[in-house]
Amino acid sequence: MEAAPMQMPDAGLDVLPQCINLWIDPVPRAGWQNMAADELLSTRPEAWLRVYGWALPAVSFGYFDTASEAASIFPGAREYIRRWTGGGIVDHRKGCTYTVTLPAREGVVYPMADQLYLWIHGALAKALAACGVPCTLLTEDAPDGGRACWASPVKSDIVDAAGQKLAGAGQRRRKGAVLHQGLIQECTPAPGWERLLAQGLAPRVNVVEGAEPFPGFDAAVEELVASKYATAEWNDESHGRRRPRRG
Repeated sequence: MEAAPMQMPDAGLDVLPQCINLWIDPVPRAGWQNMAADELLSTRPEAWLRVYGWALPAVSFGYFDTASEAASIFPGAREYIRRWTGGGIVDHRKGCTYTVTLPAREGVVYPMADQLYLWIHGALAKALAACGVPCTLLTEDAPDGGRACWASPVKSDIVDAAGQKLAGAGQRRRKGAVLHQGLIQECTPAPGWERLLAQGLAPRVNVVEGAEPFPGFDAAVEELVASKYATAEWNDESHGRRRPRRG
């Protein structure tokens, strides 16, 4: 496993945001509400950095994983939540959760996923380092440790000097927009890391305050929870794509 100096993408820089909205969500939300909130921000015409907490002890898992598999790895959580993004199984009972969204823009195609990971995690690594957390980006995958996300650092994840994973993420693209859901664990960054991350992502930062980032947000969250994330179809172990495991 190798680590490298922090880098930035060498292609597509011209389409990255010149301004990003930073919203430190003051409301700890239930798992499905957090998933709906992230998805809603990804439909907005602005770039967003949302930093948030959880109302209940939660574990999330990637789009194609299952709640039973997540519970077998991290038992005892109150919520097991399928994310809209990919990635492994993540324990949210510790750590800092954030989301970056890039808006759909006519005629704009964002860099490939590996470049976006490098851009976002490069900015995050710089923010963590400025807050007293020494870290680097991986240049290759670590040995496979299974579906538990923190057991298997991959290329462009952030690690400490011993190779311990500090930050990872999952991404999804839809209709030209990008949703990046990330988590910081195994370290405690100093207050202000959120602003430093936002400054690393865009030349201008617009700080959004309040329990809602825009009028009607909470109502839209509840509507999306009811129509998607709380439905039997979303929470079916097969998820309409594969049969539940037997035995």
